[in-house]
Amino acid sequence: MAQGTPSFLPDRFDDVPRDKKYVGIHRRSRSSGSVFAPIGIALGAVVLLVLGGLWFVDRSASNLTLENTAPPVIDGALDPQLEEAPAVAEEPVVEEAVPVTDPTQIDTEGLTLTVLNGTPAQGMAGRASQRLSDIGWPEATATNADSTDVAQSVVAYSEGADKASALGIAQLLGLEADAVVQTTAYPGARITVVLGADYVDTEST
Repeated sequence: MAQGTPSFLPDRFDDVPRDKKYVGIHRRSRSSGSVFAPIGIALGAVVLLVLGGLWFVDRSASNLTLENTAPPVIDGALDPQLEEAPAVAEEPVVEEAVPVTDPTQIDTEGLTLTVLNGTPAQGMAGRASQRLSDIGWPEATATNADSTDVAQSVVAYSEGADKASALGIAQLLGLEADAVVQTTAYPGARITVVLGADYVDTEST
């Protein structure tokens, strides 16, 4: 025995023939039909799937029947209601306020008036206030405005319901209708008259 070559005592595995037909540690003989076993399993699975599919289609045949319904036909004609011209919304009619020149024809309870003199002339607010009260309007508070160089007179009202009264007061004082404005700039009274240089004072008439 050469130096360095391992030596082992003989055992029973030395008597086993070295044949490729033996596999694994148990040296079991390989069956000749083991090669065809996977093919048979695969073919059996395919047959089962085909038979199952045929059975499912046979059971579902009644549910798969399509209804014989004709598709809708579009002839291109428009609905007569759609051919009509669209209705144009009418703008609401705003009623013009009629100037009230006779205060006895309306309810003046709670109506407050202020007359401001916006000119250098003395006493003009008091005389204008007297003109209104003589006709029947509530007695107005007469005083001077913050400025004495007002060029155009103004009749201001804060509430829409007082527009007709403001127009009537402007007419009685000889002022144009465009002098009447709605504003909240004069919170001291419901109607405030600011006399300017265009106002014709009773003292000069």
